Amino acid sequence: MSTESTAVHLKDIIDTRLEQPPVRIAYPGSETFQVLVRPLGNRQQEFIDKAQRIDWDLATMSRKVVVDPEQYLKLFCEWVIVDWQGLTVDDLRRLVLMDNPKRFKGVSGEIGCDDAAKLLLMEHSPAFNAWINRVTRDIERFNLEREEELKKK
Repeated sequence: MSTESTAVHLKDIIDTRLEQPPVRIAYPGSETFQVLVRPLGNRQQEFIDKAQRIDWDLATMSRKVVVDPEQYLKLFCEWVIVDWQGLTVDDLRRLVLMDNPKRFKGVSGEIGCDDAAKLLLMEHSPAFNAWINRVTRDIERFNLEREEELKKK
C-alpha cells in the first residue's frame, strides 16, 4: 500500500506581499534623499476600517460612517514610510513651500525621520505624496508579476 503525500512549499503558504522587507528608493532629482518604503499589501482595508468615524450628514439629517482622511494618512505613513536618510534643506526647497527660506540658507545636515515629519511631508508636499503612492503601487505590481512568474514555472 503506497501513501502519496502532497508536498507543501513555503512559497505557497506565505503572502510575500504582506511581509516583504522594506525597499530603499532614491527620490528622483536628489543626490542624497532615499526613503525606506514598505508595500501597502493587504493593509489598505485595515487602515480604512481603523480610520472610520461617525459624521453628521446635513443633507439627510442622519449619521453616516466616513473615513477620516487625516487618520488614514497617519496610519498609511506609519506603515509605508519606514525611514529615510539624506533629506536636506535643499531637497525640502523642491518639495514644499518654506517659511522664510533665506533663514535656512547655508544650513547643512539631514532632517530626521519620525512620525510627525512623515505626516508633515505627506500633507504639505503633493509631489512627495504622489511619489510615495506611485512607489507603493509599483512595488505591489512587481510582487504580483513575480508571483505570476513563479506560478508559471
